[in-house]
Amino acid sequence: MAKPDVTPLIKILNATVLRGNVAALRRFSWTVMPGEHWAVLGPNGSGKSTLVQLLQGWLWPRDGSLEVLGRRFGEDDIGELRRHVAWVGSEAEPELPGRQTVADIAASGTVGTLGLQCDRPGRRQRVVAAEALRVLGLSLLADRPFRQLSQGQRRLVLIARAVAMKPDLLLLDEPTAGLDPVARARFLARVKQLLRRGRGSPAVLYITHHIEEIAPGFTHALLLRRGQVVAAGPKEKILTSGLLKATYR
Repeated sequence: MAKPDVTPLIKILNATVLRGNVAALRRFSWTVMPGEHWAVLGPNGSGKSTLVQLLQGWLWPRDGSLEVLGRRFGEDDIGELRRHVAWVGSEAEPELPGRQTVADIAASGTVGTLGLQCDRPGRRQRVVAAEALRVLGLSLLADRPFRQLSQGQRRLVLIARAVAMKPDLLLLDEPTAGLDPVARARFLARVKQLLRRGRGSPAVLYITHHIEEIAPGFTHALLLRRGQVVAAGPKEKILTSGLLKATYR
């Protein structure tokens, strides 16, 4: 009996991405299949941020090929792709209107804006946003203005907003940056719950410097150094002392 055709979520072959005249990614190849959650690790300058922007369609490879969610760059609508890829990073927090409630911020994900602007979510979209808040343990904060939250709570609201988008791919870009130890621990506990959701939840790519943040729910790991892949594959085979030394020196 023939196996069903399974389309990779991400398929990158021999891609080189330039930042000015510098190759931020060189001869980069990587494949992510449905059902996989990846941790992406590497020191500063390894290409992690470039990879995040590449997957969102903000950067394009000079050569090689790139497919994300079955859409091939150069042939398909990248604007449509971005509606299926959610990104969470600390840089987004200042862009959110502090006077709006947590419920409004989460609901803005259903209409694709940072906070509610011209588009207003309907009742069904509000239900989706409320469920996202429940998943992240934020239901009791739904009516609180965003500006009154702690930094850790704000970061969780960003994830709730992203989950409300119902993306196929969720990029968590160094999400604990700037959090104190207590907020960081609480944040990571919620990420663990998100990874356990199973069917219907997005594939998660977690970009970090810190190996201790890699929760049991992550299935695979990608190690980067100077724009190249050191190793990629099942987490148990990749997160070894030898490969980590080769990555961080």
